[in-house]
Amino acid sequence: MFILAVLVSGSILTYFSINNISNLKELTEKRILEEQRDLAAQFTENLGQEIEGITGRFEQEIIPSRLFIDSLRKSANAHVFIKQSFLLQNNGVFLYPNFSFIPENSANANRSSRYRTTFSKGETAEFQSNNFRLASNHYRSAIKYGQNATDSAKAMNAVARVSIKSGETEKALNQYNSILNNFCNATDEYGIPYLNFAIRNFVTVHDTALVARVLKSAALCLEKMESGEIPLAWQTEELLVQFSEWLKNSSFQKNKKRIADLTSRIQQQINFFNRWQNEISATLENENSLNHQQVSHSFRVLNSYSASPTELLLVNSGEHFTYGFLIDGDALFQSTLKEVSNMDTEFDYSIAFPLGYSNNQPDISYTALLNPWFPRQPLRIKLDDENAIPKIIRKRSWIYGVASTLLLVAMLLGIYLILRDIAREKRLARLRADFISNVTHELKTPLTSIYMFTESLLLGRVKPAKAKNEYLSVILKESERLKRMISNILEFSKMEKGKPDYFFTVTNMAALINGSLQEMDYWLEKENFEVITELDESIEMKVDADKLKQAFVNLISNAVKYSCAEKKLEIKLYRNKHDVEVEFRDQGIGISQKQLSRIFEKFFRADPKEGISGTGLGLTVVKEIVEAHGGTINAESQVNKGSKFSVILHDKTAEL
Repeated sequence: MFILAVLVSGSILTYFSINNISNLKELTEKRILEEQRDLAAQFTENLGQEIEGITGRFEQEIIPSRLFIDSLRKSANAHVFIKQSFLLQNNGVFLYPNFSFIPENSANANRSSRYRTTFSKGETAEFQSNNFRLASNHYRSAIKYGQNATDSAKAMNAVARVSIKSGETEKALNQYNSILNNFCNATDEYGIPYLNFAIRNFVTVHDTALVARVLKSAALCLEKMESGEIPLAWQTEELLVQFSEWLKNSSFQKNKKRIADLTSRIQQQINFFNRWQNEISATLENENSLNHQQVSHSFRVLNSYSASPTELLLVNSGEHFTYGFLIDGDALFQSTLKEVSNMDTEFDYSIAFPLGYSNNQPDISYTALLNPWFPRQPLRIKLDDENAIPKIIRKRSWIYGVASTLLLVAMLLGIYLILRDIAREKRLARLRADFISNVTHELKTPLTSIYMFTESLLLGRVKPAKAKNEYLSVILKESERLKRMISNILEFSKMEKGKPDYFFTVTNMAALINGSLQEMDYWLEKENFEVITELDESIEMKVDADKLKQAFVNLISNAVKYSCAEKKLEIKLYRNKHDVEVEFRDQGIGISQKQLSRIFEKFFRADPKEGISGTGLGLTVVKEIVEAHGGTINAESQVNKGSKFSVILHDKTAEL
């Protein structure tokens, strides 16, 4: 029946295998396309979630504008794919990046006559008389008459200018720092921030004693430019180039990287403003409405065909502000790819973002546009291994071809397993028979001795009191021997049923070992054993004293039974960190390494020397008792050199 079942199932498998191989290519291609579509859909979904994670934080406008700018900048800094954030009023004035234009109304109308007169005297002394000290005094007086931040910044800038001409660079630096700390957003009548003049003059400083202060002030100035506190102007880019060249030639290294990073971000703001200013402003006038598709949280996508297909400008026009983000698609794609790459697919794929469509595409690939975010950017998914399908077909052919062989092997294996089970049952039956025979012999021996000595005493054959005591001692020891055998059998029976009973009490371990030796005292004296003990009297543990004593007696009994000419037994009790160890070392016949791994199996007996009988349960019971105490037992032995059994008990009280 077994062979018939194998043949029938093999025939059915062969039929379906041949039929499946013929359709395998078509099915595999269909499965690959389905996975590619799922990958593309998951990528687009994750792309949208990344963008919605940004736009969702700005569903409402933040007042005042400074806090709004800070929130936009924090979001940009938190995401590597945000190239630039921006904020402008609905009248078209950019607040971030803060770009300065020529003011429509001159500030002169608001200046007091005393300010204009004093400042004019300073200009006369500076440019006509070249009296820089007098000019500085007039400019300082003008600071007092200033009506607003622009007046004060203009006068301070003039003081700094004449200080530079007088060679008093440190004084000029102090004036520029005052402008930086108090009037950083002030511009002149041409829309040029006064701090631009500071940067222009910083590059003329070559005094090594002042370079550190210049760099510190420059870094703070650039930070405020980058944050929008200092407005940018048309000549800012030129100033940054000059400052970068001066910094490159400077030997002072501190703050160089920080300044270089700030310069790069400011340049990025300038590029953004130059590139997108007109198109963003046009959204306020509802121009190019076809390109303003709303996508997420009131944000619209501004698609510019003059821009890169991987650039995405998200714009939101609120009640007071228009704001948004310029997204670097390449960085966003790489960030999203990390999540998609964790998808569980049968095949390995590569995802690419080509520049437009191409007629030269792989046979099995999937291409889709990243709508609505990047409508001009295609996404292409293809197999990493173009030979994957032929490999699958060859692999499946081998699998089906080998199936019949495997069926034959399975049949042979089944027969082997059946024969092995039969052999195991025979072995267990033989072991049980040997066990019964050994138990019968083991029980019969002490019973015979008890009967013989008891009969002699009852019949009065033994007259001297000393001899009677010897006979009674033999009867007692044989009874104890019989009791031990019965205890081992009962303990094994409970162990087999899984219901051993243990009662733990605090016990002195040295006393327990001495009690075990006392129980074996008769046999030790009879065999002329030399017993050497090295016991730590202070060790106390919570154990089942009766069960553990039974285990120790079994180990001592084995040492006696399997002894050689040198009858010596060494017992050690000591503490090893949190463990208590008991060692039993004898000089007996030993155990071969082949049999050592099986000595704890039930019914197993190593090849004993002639005349030694046993049940094969002694060490099995020892192992069960020790493990019930949470311990382990290890055995080491060499043939004709003796054995050592180590009982290791974990003492939980020692950890406290």
